[in-house]
Amino acid sequence: MSRSYALPFLTLPDDVVGFDQWLIGDPGDPLFPISMQLDAWDYARDLQLDARLDLDFEAAAKALSVPEEEDLKLAIVVNIGTGSGRFARRMKPAFKKVIEAPLTEPLIISLPVDSCDLSGRLLVRLEILLAESLASDSPLAPRTAGSRLWSDTSNVHLEDGGDTRFPMEVLSFKQAFQGQRQMDSPWYLHMRPGSPEADFTGSVRLYVNADHEIFAERVSKGDPSTLQAMLGDVMIQMCRSALEDEEARDTLRACEEGSVGSQITGWMELAFPGMSTEDVHALMTATPGAFHAALLSIADMGETE
Repeated sequence: MSRSYALPFLTLPDDVVGFDQWLIGDPGDPLFPISMQLDAWDYARDLQLDARLDLDFEAAAKALSVPEEEDLKLAIVVNIGTGSGRFARRMKPAFKKVIEAPLTEPLIISLPVDSCDLSGRLLVRLEILLAESLASDSPLAPRTAGSRLWSDTSNVHLEDGGDTRFPMEVLSFKQAFQGQRQMDSPWYLHMRPGSPEADFTGSVRLYVNADHEIFAERVSKGDPSTLQAMLGDVMIQMCRSALEDEEARDTLRACEEGSVGSQITGWMELAFPGMSTEDVHALMTATPGAFHAALLSIADMGETE
């Protein structure tokens, strides 16, 4: 289960959900456990995703402090994302089922994924949401429909599917930035503001401080929480920089694929679906905390195990 923050209400423990992992492979062939990389993928290769979920409905009601089991309705939702780069650029719903009573047998989720919908990266997010609002005497019980009670995220690099690496370099800040303000920072984003049309890989670089040995080791091992914090901060910096520049803001969506502006637009489409650039700018200005949290959420890399 992937959870990056503590929610203000009760959630579902893993043993209540009874989910192991996704299986992935070619349609019609034996499937294998999903991992961080799928080798030998190409644009003509369709994929198949299967999962088994054995939800203990009675235990779920108790875990959520819902006194009447029949009042509880849970939505099982799967969203699939894809896109070149380290982050999925597009997310779309792939499965939804509302559970209103104990399951008599495990729920089998079987999802075909067409190759035409894939590019570079496959992100699969399985969530259990509160399907209908609840009235409960417990101050910690979830109440609002749509509240996320449990989630699991798998983020797979499709080999040969596109550029998969954020421009990143590990080095000693004491040597490279001696006497400069960023010398003791765990990471440092170098970019050129006001150039959304510039090539992304050529004008943006993320430096990781090798002098922070534990942090650098976590980055090299792909620790999900570490990457989420660091890359979420990068996304916040770059999106804020573009949104605060009125000229850059007006040209973002016209930027070509592979540019800084194209990457920023992709992040904002994922974090703020259906919102215009002006709407996102207004949100950033009025509620910066919500703006930051939305970008941090889409930087979730999922578990590496």
